[in-house]
Amino acid sequence: MSKQKLQYACHRMALPLYPVVSQPFFLAYKAKQKLPQIIVKPNTRYYPSIKCADKNNGSHENIALPIYQPTIWTHNFIEALDVNFPINSREKVKELDKKAMQLNFDYENGGLSILQLLEQIDDIERLGLDYRFQNNIRRALNIITSVNENNIGHEEKERSLHAASLRFRLLRKHGYNVSQDFLLRFKDSQGGFMRCLETDVKGLLSLYEASYLSFEWERDLHEAKLFATKHLLKLKCQENEAREDINHALELPSYRRMLRLQARWYIDAYSKRKDANMLLLELATLDYNMVQSELKKELQEVSKWWKNIGLASKLSFARDRLVECFFWSVGVIFEPQYNFCRVELTKVYTLITVIDDIYDVYGSLDELVMFTDAVKRWDINAVKHMPEYLQLSFRTLYNTIIEIGSKTSIAQGEDIIPVLVRVWGELLEAFLLEAKWTHNKYIPTLQDYMDNAWRSVAGVVILTHGYFLINQEIKKDVVENLEKYDDLLKWSSVIYRLCNDLATSTDEIARGKTANAISCYMHENSVCEEVAREYIKFLIDKAWGEMIKARVAYFQESTDPFIDMAINLARISHCVYQYGDEHGAPDARAKERVLSVIVDPIPIKDN
Repeated sequence: MSKQKLQYACHRMALPLYPVVSQPFFLAYKAKQKLPQIIVKPNTRYYPSIKCADKNNGSHENIALPIYQPTIWTHNFIEALDVNFPINSREKVKELDKKAMQLNFDYENGGLSILQLLEQIDDIERLGLDYRFQNNIRRALNIITSVNENNIGHEEKERSLHAASLRFRLLRKHGYNVSQDFLLRFKDSQGGFMRCLETDVKGLLSLYEASYLSFEWERDLHEAKLFATKHLLKLKCQENEAREDINHALELPSYRRMLRLQARWYIDAYSKRKDANMLLLELATLDYNMVQSELKKELQEVSKWWKNIGLASKLSFARDRLVECFFWSVGVIFEPQYNFCRVELTKVYTLITVIDDIYDVYGSLDELVMFTDAVKRWDINAVKHMPEYLQLSFRTLYNTIIEIGSKTSIAQGEDIIPVLVRVWGELLEAFLLEAKWTHNKYIPTLQDYMDNAWRSVAGVVILTHGYFLINQEIKKDVVENLEKYDDLLKWSSVIYRLCNDLATSTDEIARGKTANAISCYMHENSVCEEVAREYIKFLIDKAWGEMIKARVAYFQESTDPFIDMAINLARISHCVYQYGDEHGAPDARAKERVLSVIVDPIPIKDN
């Protein structure tokens, strides 16, 4: 093992995941090598002599400023989108849905085998149809939990690893408290996994997917992940029909994927299967296109709002990312009944993006202090003597929050505006602290950074707005009920932050920002960027474990859509930042994803 790998292995074994109250974050190991010099690579987003604020004296003069690429999605393009979904297709969806409701979800009365039932549920969920079958799926899972898992799959011995792993994954995904002990029957007398499993492609894929729903202390599942990954890597190099499935799984496990992108991919993959249920396939295809047509209408609605407020044209230093923000909203919650939530969340996302750029690249420290104070006091008169760009930003934020708060408060009978103002104030305080660190050229410890950074990533703001927007039918204790989801708010935000930092650290270092998980860990532990990146990925895995633990703890509230919304925020974070900063610097891959989810329908094959 190389020295760097040995150092990283020591980290993985010894260091706890923050936040830990009883001891400092990093205790076990300090690398001896010096911090390597950070070399800034050329980036086409950076140009000299652009007007911006001098952070030292508050004036706006010619100094280097990052210039973000312009949006590729014009208002005219959005307005020209074909939003029509043919009436005959809509009627066909109703017809297919009615037939699909007759699908057999029964096990006890001579219906499907447990394995068939598990696979049917898995197909429905991956096809993006689970929102239509929620009650059926819940009843079926309740039945499955009552069946002795040792009996599952024995009628088809070669598929038993697949059946047992699939059972575990689906139950834990839905919050059931299931044990990892199912793995014991697949181990030999020496405690390792049986050699006969090494070529069981279907079993390995199911085991691999199940291992990503483990808790931190479940050693057998961690060993299963290593075992499955090792042998899937070998198998994908061989000629076999499962190569595409293997590559897709190894790229990112299904539990961490954005739901709409996963559905689009799976519809295509499912159509190639000989055992595909043609009723489900046709329904999934038409349903995808129908939902997409509604998304186009919502995008057109929010595009008019974005054009009318004029932030993009008046604040040229900030990112114009309306469509990307809408893509985030779709990733957080896609179901058609939450159209109002998506529109309003997109407004929140765009304001977060613009205000983040004010704190990151444009505003002077004095201006940022005044702006933060004005938002915390929610005093529109406090911005009268501020620069015009801050007045415009405050007015837009003020009007948007009042509009959202008023609509939801009327529906719920409880004033939620103070809650929205509070989370915005906390977000701007977190922005301000990072601006001060940059101003003072201070690099905090990773623990100190993360104590602030899981808030500065704005996950709490997004999810708080989302909670009220999707729970408008709740008439009692709506504010108090939000508090019970603190763990979901925190851990989804941690994953969001760490995924963001993996993608944006190079650009942030280039523009002088000192606080980033990568740079903080490099500085504190005197390690190179590669080691720091591996450690941050390790922390992402641990945060997912905490998220899954919270999901199981909230089993009694399992039908609350907010739980899935919080998990979806972590999923869309992986999607947007997996190959770079597709929010700040969207590339061809980002464009293709937007097209496939929002713009281009799935072609319908003629019978």
